Amino acid sequence: LKNLNTKLKSGETLIIRGNNGSGKTTLLRVLSNFIKSYKGKILFNDQNILEVFNYRYLFNFVGQKNSLKENLSIKKNLELWDILFNEALNHAKLLEHNNLYHLINKDVSSLSDGQKKCISLHRLNYNKCDVWFLDEPFVFLDEVNTNLLIEKINQFNENMGIVILTSNINLPKNFHKEINI
Repeated sequence: LKNLNTKLKSGETLIIRGNNGSGKTTLLRVLSNFIKSYKGKILFNDQNILEVFNYRYLFNFVGQKNSLKENLSIKKNLELWDILFNEALNHAKLLEHNNLYHLINKDVSSLSDGQKKCISLHRLNYNKCDVWFLDEPFVFLDEVNTNLLIEKINQFNENMGIVILTSNINLPKNFHKEINI
């Protein structure tokens, strides 16, 4: 990754595009401060992210790999997240939105990749953060759930949230900014 420079304002979405192995996930991990050894500066509200004490609490990161326990039911996974994020959500309502509530007692291992992705993206409902980092969030989603995620991103932008996502597929909507690596 060399010579990258962009600026985002509240309410904008940036798409990072590139081929497999081009560094999209690495860049996302650098921007989220999971990788701290790099040259250059990353500023958030005019402060270097390495010097922002509570930076980790300002964003929500949903990786390409689903952060689900395969041997637990959807319900148990979501209850675990309630404990981890110290916030109890209305899971029935959230799952019904993606037409998944009827599967709530099924083990994650029995779900399709698209269903797992939908469940994994429910993490965006926790921790009301300023920034979402999404690594390949549209992979495995069908058209309906792709449109639901785009709608969710648009609503987050309307509430002045920033979204930085990686993608190597064409999306049915143009977002604010795009960089190719």
